[in-house]
Formats: sequence, C-alpha cells, structure tokens
Amino acid sequence: MFSCNVIAQTTLVKAALIAGRIATLFAGGTALLLMLIAPGLSAAEDDRPDASDYARSIANWQEQREAGLKSADGWLNLIGLVWLQAGTTSIGSSSESDIELTEELAPSRLGEFLLEDEQVWFETEPGVEVDSDDGPVTRIHMLDDQADTPTRLTYGRLVWRVIRRMDRFGVRLRDYAHPAVSAFAGPEFYPVDPAWRVEARFNAYAEPRRPLLTTVVEELGWNPVAPGTLEFELASESLSLEVYDLDDRFFLIFSDLTRARDTYPAGRYLYAEKPNADGVTILDFNKATSPPCAYTDFATCPLPTRENRLSLAIEAGEKYAKGD
Repeated sequence: MFSCNVIAQTTLVKAALIAGRIATLFAGGTALLLMLIAPGLSAAEDDRPDASDYARSIANWQEQREAGLKSADGWLNLIGLVWLQAGTTSIGSSSESDIELTEELAPSRLGEFLLEDEQVWFETEPGVEVDSDDGPVTRIHMLDDQADTPTRLTYGRLVWRVIRRMDRFGVRLRDYAHPAVSAFAGPEFYPVDPAWRVEARFNAYAEPRRPLLTTVVEELGWNPVAPGTLEFELASESLSLEVYDLDDRFFLIFSDLTRARDTYPAGRYLYAEKPNADGVTILDFNKATSPPCAYTDFATCPLPTRENRLSLAIEAGEKYAKGD
C-alpha cells in the first residue's frame, strides 16, 4: 500500500541516494578531468547581445523559472506518484486504501482506478463529488500526459493526473495548498555571464537514434528521438552534446564538473531552438536548470548519457541548494 503520510523524505537523503546511483552509473567510465576550465566565447562578435539587455533578459527568465516551479503545474506541490498495476487501485483516507491520503485531503473512499488494455479509468465513490475540467464525473477515461489534453481530476485542493512512461502508467498527485510553495525562496543561480552563451552547429545523424536513457526511477527508461549533436567550443575546446527532439525545440541533458559541488548530482537540463537554415543555433548555459527531481521525489528524470558528460565546470545557470 502506498501512503502519502510516509513518503516524505528530506532532500538531503534523496540527494545522497541519487548521488550514489550516479556514482554507480559513472563507475568504469573515462575519468573526468579534475580541473576547472574557464569558459570561452565562440559566437560571432556581431551576434553578442547588448550586455544590459542580455542581463535583463536572463533576469526575466529567472523570474519565470521561479514562477513555473511555484505554479499549479509546477514541481513544488506534488505529494505522490503511484505506479498502477493491472486491475483496480483504490484511493482515499481509509487505511484499507491502496493509495492512502490524509483525511484533510480526501474522504475515506474517494474512488478507484482501473488499468486495463493500456487505458486508465477512474470511478468516483458514490456520494463523492470529483470534478474534471468539464464538470463532475462519475466514471471517466483518463487521458495520460502524452495526450494533447491530459485529464485532470480534482477533489477540493487535491489534484491528480495519469502519466505514461514507456509501458507504465502512474497517478501523480498534487496538493494545491502545499506549504512548500509559499516556503520556497526561489532557485539560486550563478552570476550571469554572456561568455556562456555560445554558437552551436547542428550535426545530424544519418538516421535519428532512439537511445534508451536511464532515469531516477528504478527499472524505468526513456527512449527519445535523438536527431544528432550540437557542436560548439568553450575555452578553445571542441565539445559535443547529443540533443533530443521535442518537435518545436531541442532538449539537452548534460552533466559537468560542477555537479560535485554546486549543481545537481544527476546533471542539468537545457533547451535550444532548432537550427536556422545554416544549421546554427545558440546554447545559453545561463539558462541551464536543475531537473525536476531536484525539487521532488515524484519525478521521473532521465539522466545524461556518457557522451553528454562534459569534462569541464560550467559555472552558469541554476545551482542546487543541498539540504533545502
């Protein structure tokens, strides 16, 4: 039985566990250079943004980043992630519930999920009012987060959706009044430095790859479409990162030498626009972020491949406040 009363862990313990997993994943790999390398600038001189305008744009981006974390769909208000087994799974505050919530959040029996033929249904307990975005529901097919419009159900301040990862379905629960949201002081960032904004050239694979990435969830992988790599230079060093196609932009998962002290041990995330007609885009490491699992135990963060582990310290973007 899953209980949202006993799942809370301190970030410090979580970080230690994940750091142990990362150490295992890195074991046997090529030794990283244990030195800090100052960044270099490869973008054309006339492509550099005005310094004051650039600083303001990054400040605005940082504000948006904090607002996103605190938002209703952010990562701070999560209270649970339960992987469904075939058949029914009950939810409520009763100790007999498969998903046990507090009495503050749910009645003794809220309803039950049915996983069958790769579809998830929710049936509300008679006499209980559960709402979707279209109004009250008694029984509903829950579209997962891979659909264009995932189903969201609410009961008071409790909210839940279905997520799909590979061939697994899970229920992700939120508390819209979670105290972590108001208590959050905001992420910490390195000082903004335009030197970390570099020009990168897209090198397409002959055929897109479908690598299987490890995630922070045991026995759960992620197999995105990898169309190629971005090639760029820092500190007169030629570097390369594999990118993943998110339709409208590229997604990068990388780690660097700051992970041992300032940034999240599992690596960081970065987005980039699709390349222009000349095959060029911009990588702005001032916009590198910690993955969701830096803020919650209820994320399924993919980890960087060996090819995306950089042997220099990228002192830009979001830091990780250990123990917060």
